[in-house]
Amino acid sequence: MVRFFIFLSLLLGGCSSVAGLNLGQYPDPMASPDNFIHCHGYNCSQKMRIGFNESEWKSIRSIFSKPAIDELSERKKIAHAISLMEKYAGNLVGAENDLPKAPIIKKSNKELDCIDETINTTKYLGFLQKDNLLKWHILSRPVYKGFFINGVYPHNSASITELATGQIYVVDSYIFENGREPVIRTLEDWMSYKTFENNNS
Repeated sequence: MVRFFIFLSLLLGGCSSVAGLNLGQYPDPMASPDNFIHCHGYNCSQKMRIGFNESEWKSIRSIFSKPAIDELSERKKIAHAISLMEKYAGNLVGAENDLPKAPIIKKSNKELDCIDETINTTKYLGFLQKDNLLKWHILSRPVYKGFFINGVYPHNSASITELATGQIYVVDSYIFENGREPVIRTLEDWMSYKTFENNNS
């Protein structure tokens, strides 16, 4: 119960210098692994209600069947689980060929930008947490960087917090094609990319 209220406060809390996407704009209060809204089409302009079947969720849970021995090993398991959920969801909505990042001119409404990726990945992380699969981390609010004028392209991403240290780790699914394991790195490292050339690295 305590973890649940921490989860809500992190998602709905006040702004900070890296406060990201307001998920309240994209409500899906009853989201669960077998019934949730998947965002795509850029800025969640396209929504499809989908769900993982029993076999798919079992395969995701199996990643955590052997408990993580430390924070690093749990982050590796999280990356693997997000990858698998992306593959399953991509097949269901027709986004299995989603390209890395977000081309300015999209070829179809099946493509995802960082808003779509942030919303979906945050849900996936929430599913893992609600199923008590996470021991070393808790879901955090999305994070944000970039204002153009400072040479950084605007970019949102999902995040988790390491329970022992309070260190925020960014879970960035946007930079690779659908189904690739996301980069999970410290907020400071993620924020350090300052130029347009490196903004999505």
